[in-house]
Amino acid sequence: MRERNFYKGIVWTLAFCLLVAAVVRRGGDYAKERTTYGFLIQAKEELTADILEEFRKLSGIRRFTPTDTAAVTIRIGTYAMETDMMGIDFETYPVKWERFSEEAERGAGNVPLLFFGKDAFFSLVDSNGYAPLKSQVEKWMNAYQALDVTVADENGRERKAKICGILERPGSGVCMEKRQMEEAFGGCVHTAGGFLAIDGCKNTETARGLLEDAGFVVEEACVLQGF
Repeated sequence: MRERNFYKGIVWTLAFCLLVAAVVRRGGDYAKERTTYGFLIQAKEELTADILEEFRKLSGIRRFTPTDTAAVTIRIGTYAMETDMMGIDFETYPVKWERFSEEAERGAGNVPLLFFGKDAFFSLVDSNGYAPLKSQVEKWMNAYQALDVTVADENGRERKAKICGILERPGSGVCMEKRQMEEAFGGCVHTAGGFLAIDGCKNTETARGLLEDAGFVVEEACVLQGF
């Protein structure tokens, strides 16, 4: 009789553990669906009014913030990279800083002030096409304000620039303050992407699939705090 009660106790314990696990799992799923996620998207062509209207049809969309881009070549010493530099409004765009220079707040006259994503340095290559070593990138990041940087636009016009901050998010691109980029690069600026904020994990994954099928490059989604 005691042995039977012993096994009965084990069964009830297992059932209780399974119930708790199911509740925790459902609670986690519920939390994910009440969370707002954000990600960058980029197209090969200028965004049109029709495309923007399609964005409004995405389930759970909270906001779309367009970003300007300018095709540039950036040089740091003997390394260079071609990239679509982003012009963003830092007051409304949900950036996450890793390092920030006070010079960015003061400005530097007509000198373009750049903000590098923490992974953007790895996109640079030398004359033989080799990316920098991790140790070299660490040196650049530790001395980012003193680096010798030049930026050339799509028309070949070249100018000196300064790196005034390192971004954790967006982590792979190079940014400028939107207004300064418009003033510095004028007719070379295009609007071909932006930042999407969407409520719910399922809505986010659905939106990602639809956008990728439509030819957009979609960055990994991040959780937006206090959004």
